[in-house]
Amino acid sequence: MRRFYSVFTGLVLGVVLALWLPDGAAYVGWLGQIFLSLLKLLVLPLILVSIYASLAGSKELRLIGGHAFLYYAVTSATAATLGTTLGLAFSQDLPVGLLEVGPVAVGADGFSLDRLIDNLIPSNLFASLAGGNILHIVLVAVVAALASRRIPSEHRQTLLAGAKALDALFMQLLKAVLAFAPIGILALVYTGLAGMDWATVFELRPFVWAVALAAFLHTLVFLPTLYRFRTRSRFLPFLQACRAPLLTALSTASSSATYPVSKQALEEAGVNERVTSLTLPLGATLNMDGSALYQAVLLIFMSQLAGADPSVPQALFIVLLTMASSAGTAGIPGGGIAMMAFMLDLLGLPQTYLALYLVVDRFFDYPVTAVNVWGDLVVAAAVDRDLDRG
Repeated sequence: MRRFYSVFTGLVLGVVLALWLPDGAAYVGWLGQIFLSLLKLLVLPLILVSIYASLAGSKELRLIGGHAFLYYAVTSATAATLGTTLGLAFSQDLPVGLLEVGPVAVGADGFSLDRLIDNLIPSNLFASLAGGNILHIVLVAVVAALASRRIPSEHRQTLLAGAKALDALFMQLLKAVLAFAPIGILALVYTGLAGMDWATVFELRPFVWAVALAAFLHTLVFLPTLYRFRTRSRFLPFLQACRAPLLTALSTASSSATYPVSKQALEEAGVNERVTSLTLPLGATLNMDGSALYQAVLLIFMSQLAGADPSVPQALFIVLLTMASSAGTAGIPGGGIAMMAFMLDLLGLPQTYLALYLVVDRFFDYPVTAVNVWGDLVVAAAVDRDLDRG
């Protein structure tokens, strides 16, 4: 009986119940919220202590970070290019004005460089913890680890031992939370799909196919090829080892909530803790392959719906925009819609098409998050193997 109690079983049952008994979702939604809240409770303290414990006694920060950022640039550029290319291919016969869209309030301040800098650079650690800003916590942990190398050895060792002890404590708490995962994921999937506006989603079938094909090519062709080329290992065993974080991402639509599960899965698969502790938090904020390909397709379709046929320079511009947008929204509360409004303005498209973004975003948020997490997992494995070779 125990083998049937799994994350995959919970995911399947959630889908089945959402399709057959949607009215019952209201009665179990609280179970999913409890599971998600417990995961989020562990995320920030685990990131803080694990990065510090990994880097305080290590001299590989520049090496790990340099390799990770190189992979992030390559995977994001590939995802954005795929999304733009397939968006152009699938949107050619799309009727202008297919959907009736109305105005959407973005906020008076919208997007600005000053606001972006304010939200990327922490000014209050406790506010960052309360606000769940992962990028702030990463920066604080890295700076603290670097600063600890300048203090007396006995103090540094005390701090390092304390951080390692806390890291072990949080990982033990994570194991307890994951025992509840099948029930929590069932409730999250059930609640999320039961209220989905399927009619509107199916009205944009070409868009759905473009995103689906781009995601398929990126996740099951490009990333496995990258993994095989850099690690010289077979892809399927690694995919099997990463099943739990991928299903968690698909069920929660939260890269940050999936972080503890990803860390545990990678380390059990043999990836060094010093790599997972730095690359996974950075990936959760900067490496958004799924978001890049999805936003590229979305911007192309918005252009076609508005009657503007994108030129080659505009398509290249969209690639650059979508690569930057995932990192640009990392520290902005509600930043997705603000960044989309900014990109529409740069492309000369009407702001009313933000309504289209809001309609489809709820549906695509789940698979896009899974693609984001899969990119982080592959990059972490590649960086780990690079360090072994070096």
